[in-house]
Amino acid sequence: MCPLEIMNNFILIRKIIFAVCCFVLSISSIAEETKLKADDLFRIDHLMEINVKMLPSDWEKLRRESDRNNRSMSRIFGGGASSGKRFNLYKADISVDGEIIKNIGIRTKGFIGSLNPDRPSLKVKFNEYEDQSPIVGLDRLTLNNNVQDVSLASQYLTYKLFNKAGIPAPRVSHCKVTVNGEYLGVYSHVESVRSPFIKKHYQKYPGELYEGTISDFYPIAVQNIEAKNGYTEKNRVQALKLADILETKEGFDLDEAKKYINLEKFVRFWAMESLLGFWDGYTNNQNNYYAYSNPNDQNRFHFIPWGADGAFTKDRGPFSRYGSDQNQPKSVYSQSMLANRLFQIDEVKALYKVTMVDILKKVWVENEIIDDIKRIQAFARDHLHSRQNRLDEGVEKLITFVESRRSDIESELSEWPVSIQNGPRIPRHSVKVGELTGSFKTKWINERMRDVSGEGEADLKLNLNGENIAITDLGSIGQPEELRRWFGGRGSGAPRVLNPTITLQGVSEDDGKELTVVITVDRKDFKSNDKAVSFRGSLSLRDINDDQDGNAFRRFMSMKSLEGELKLITVGMNEGDSIIGILKMDVKESRGGFNFGNRGRR
Repeated sequence: MCPLEIMNNFILIRKIIFAVCCFVLSISSIAEETKLKADDLFRIDHLMEINVKMLPSDWEKLRRESDRNNRSMSRIFGGGASSGKRFNLYKADISVDGEIIKNIGIRTKGFIGSLNPDRPSLKVKFNEYEDQSPIVGLDRLTLNNNVQDVSLASQYLTYKLFNKAGIPAPRVSHCKVTVNGEYLGVYSHVESVRSPFIKKHYQKYPGELYEGTISDFYPIAVQNIEAKNGYTEKNRVQALKLADILETKEGFDLDEAKKYINLEKFVRFWAMESLLGFWDGYTNNQNNYYAYSNPNDQNRFHFIPWGADGAFTKDRGPFSRYGSDQNQPKSVYSQSMLANRLFQIDEVKALYKVTMVDILKKVWVENEIIDDIKRIQAFARDHLHSRQNRLDEGVEKLITFVESRRSDIESELSEWPVSIQNGPRIPRHSVKVGELTGSFKTKWINERMRDVSGEGEADLKLNLNGENIAITDLGSIGQPEELRRWFGGRGSGAPRVLNPTITLQGVSEDDGKELTVVITVDRKDFKSNDKAVSFRGSLSLRDINDDQDGNAFRRFMSMKSLEGELKLITVGMNEGDSIIGILKMDVKESRGGFNFGNRGRR
């Protein structure tokens, strides 16, 4: 082949390679253009279609999971640090308005009121099983079941108004959710507070990012605030410093606090929570919030609202009746550490009033808010699940709140400053108060019994608050856990697999009080073994003359928790099977938190 032919062939090959590259790039460009974008999923004029397909067995496992049987309740109410998985992820395929995304991770989500096995709230993670980013600007979906948001508008309005007030908050849209052909109703799709959200609003990531669930910035309880990224797990520096500043009223220094919070932003966040009647947020209930130490703002904390399905409430929520909170002003919430400390300062009181007046003028536009409520009511009405039968009731209540809220707030602003409780509510935490050691030898029964005295054998040594407590008439039994309905909440018709429990009972020689110890083990861990197994345990001492069914909530909250070692030497779950084990546990008492009203205020 002559040199000229070689040169011509070389030029031809280059042209072919160039053409192929252009074709590949054009295909990639088209694919990128057709890729779903976050904005597509937050249109207010569109009811999105979500369809999930997964193994039926996995779906049944997912919907059965709840805080009542996977130790999250004991962690939160017991005052322990938030650690470990609350829920399990399962593999599934999902379609979003017809766009199919395969191999995603899906789990349930929620806390107490929003948990529902029939219509569970759902969290979808795109990259759990496969490295993929199918939606530009989102790495997951949060689908709330609206069990508490019966108007379907509380979350949407809360976050929209926060954003309008200049406080970054999640976007919300609505969607119809179907799983394995079963229609679950109209859900709220809420933007997750993760790296895409943080980068969009604060530019830099990561800083310290926390999610607060019945937790606050207080030295002995700050570890209970959940770290939401790897950086925060290693660097709790800002949170610990803020907690130290807030510890006591006498030691509070506003200038020092300003180094760790953006005061103007926090006061605006605070005023919005109060105006919206968001009783279950940070400033009133130390709950449902994110806090981000913004690297672009000297690492000062900015607060982000979350879990707003219970906003637009005139009173201070269901737990306020256990304290004196109902007599507190409507215009300012002040139970959290930060809000209460700040409101003791005249400079902050003045700033708060100016901020609230500005919000009422520029953000709280009643006719616009009511138009949004009616718009959501209209487009959702024909797509409700049979259990979503309180839409009109919720809408009426919401509109009444909106129409009356301005006068409620302005009447208090005219007599400013209002009076608040003297100190914050000390956040929930646990303290070791004793030890429980011993052994048991008994049998398994399939039908539960309340009184197990005289059953089996047990040898227990109990020390509480430094005092040895002699226990007589000890009995023990292995039996299924008690199926409870949460404090007047609606029961579910869905079947539930009960975990095994070991119940120990006796009587205190000193005062005749009844000791009850309940140890619950996950079914998968209930095996004969000489190694320690995971468990969750409770201990109670009660007067046997007390009403067994009276005030179940207070009785539950007064229980002590057990942590330590449990060994199951011999176990079985057939009628009459032998149950033998030994235990060595710390007894912990929960302090602070909403169940104690004003107890522990500082």
